[in-house]
Amino acid sequence: MPPPHATNSGRAGGRKPMERPPWRAAATTTTSSSKQPKRGGSASRSPSPAPKVVAVLAGLLERAAERGDSDAEGEGEREAAGLFRGERKPEIGVRRYAERIYRYAGCSPACFVVAYAYLDRLAAAEDEEAALRVDSYSVHRLLITSVLVAAKFMDDIHYNNAYFARVGGVELREMNGLELEFLFALRFRLNVTPDDFASYCAALESHIAPSASAGRRRPLIASPDDAEEEQEGPGSAAAAAAVPTTSFAAARQRAVGLMIAQ
Repeated sequence: MPPPHATNSGRAGGRKPMERPPWRAAATTTTSSSKQPKRGGSASRSPSPAPKVVAVLAGLLERAAERGDSDAEGEGEREAAGLFRGERKPEIGVRRYAERIYRYAGCSPACFVVAYAYLDRLAAAEDEEAALRVDSYSVHRLLITSVLVAAKFMDDIHYNNAYFARVGGVELREMNGLELEFLFALRFRLNVTPDDFASYCAALESHIAPSASAGRRRPLIASPDDAEEEQEGPGSAAAAAAVPTTSFAAARQRAVGLMIAQ
């Protein structure tokens, strides 16, 4: 059952994708406050296909969860349930869950790129307390939390935690705790520069074409630095991920390609 009508200003999710640069250049920010959308809007989008970025990110997380499950089985010991780890696997698949978030949460498609950047930062964290294992018991909570934080940082108008909790199928108290834990794990490093945004778009693009990643098993979240490890070539993933660091037009072009519907 879809969430009830929520509040927004004319359109769920604030601005149209790529209407303005898909990032906010604020040096510091917090996600403790939010603008309450005006009443009268519809909570859900029309049932049109989700942008490519939603499916690509979901696919990456699905594979990451499978690897996490496999690693846990190899260790012969299951990690105890915690804030991000449930006691049982959710029945809904990661892809359907991501599409549900896009349809009902009203956030811009760029938020999924930024959520991807946040998850990559967590995956690369050297601090054991910050590192979060991705498996079938945690992937859904990580996804809804990363998109929530990205929406608060990126979008001028966004829904509050109570609404996101209903979209994600968790209790409000749990959603609040997940957000806080996520922020501390990131050490509140939320800003994503235009160059980083373009690099993450390129990394996502490399997963759209099967040939781009053939013969190489990518990590949980392919970070921009991973391209340096690959052999340069016209058809290599490194070439696909190469992004001019000074070209705003190139960043915009890559982003637009991911934001359009499949």
